[in-house]
Amino acid sequence: MKKILYICLLFLLLSCERIFINGELDGMWRLRRVDNGVVVEHPDSIFYTFQRHLVMMGIYSETEHPKNWYMGCFEYDGDSILMNNFYRYPGTDGIRVPKELENLYIYDTIAKFKVEHLSNDMLLLSSSDVEYTFEKW
Repeated sequence: MKKILYICLLFLLLSCERIFINGELDGMWRLRRVDNGVVVEHPDSIFYTFQRHLVMMGIYSETEHPKNWYMGCFEYDGDSILMNNFYRYPGTDGIRVPKELENLYIYDTIAKFKVEHLSNDMLLLSSSDVEYTFEKW
């Protein structure tokens, strides 16, 4: 009986390994600080969620249904993140004007970030002129 339990546990662990392919990046992150060199902002309800090759971003409110949620594709190589192919969620219309994403601090339809720091509780990204600090949620 113990052998069967161990085998089941082993298969369970092996199957989960395929879901989380991005290490500590996978999961939900709360945006805590945005610094563009001139102004430092402290958003309170913006979340980014990374899993496999998809990113979901949005503004969360406890009193309302989630609003302004977007999904996109991303590539992570350990040193950088490239996000693109954004669309409103739910829906299928792609984002052609980056202005729609500015309330989430994304300023182009192809967003490139350098990973400055990544641990199990903190993520620090930078682009050419903005630094983002996230906490694991």
